[in-house]
Amino acid sequence: MKKMIAAFALALLTAPAMAASTDTVKDFSLKGLDGKKYSLSDSLGKGYIVINFWAAWCSTCKEEIPELAELMKQPGADKVLFLGVNVGDKASKAAKFVNKYEYPYKPLLDSDKSVSKDYAVMGIPVTVIIDKKGKIVFRGSRPPKKFDFGK
Repeated sequence: MKKMIAAFALALLTAPAMAASTDTVKDFSLKGLDGKKYSLSDSLGKGYIVINFWAAWCSTCKEEIPELAELMKQPGADKVLFLGVNVGDKASKAAKFVNKYEYPYKPLLDSDKSVSKDYAVMGIPVTVIIDKKGKIVFRGSRPPKKFDFGK
């Protein structure tokens, strides 16, 4: 019983630290399907950034494409950088998904899943919104239905 209480107490003490790590914006550089390298730091502080973590095998990722496209129509979205971070697929498989389902965000390849780990992505899809100050203001398994990027 004492061991169970100790384990529970330890879990409670570490939970805030784990939660805080998911709110931290970490810079990354990833190669896009277009062959160019993209760094998050090039865009931080210039406006909102939306990052959608996805994979070609993920059926929910296919289902959420209309929601991702709708997010691009929200107030102020014309000044937002929309990135789609593919988690672990080969470039050819990711490209096939992007073309077949008309994936709307700039597709980047997280081949070694390091960026996904940095952002504590445990399952996909995950959408993260970073504000103009570089703070994560939204994190969810689906994109928000409405979001005002103009604020």
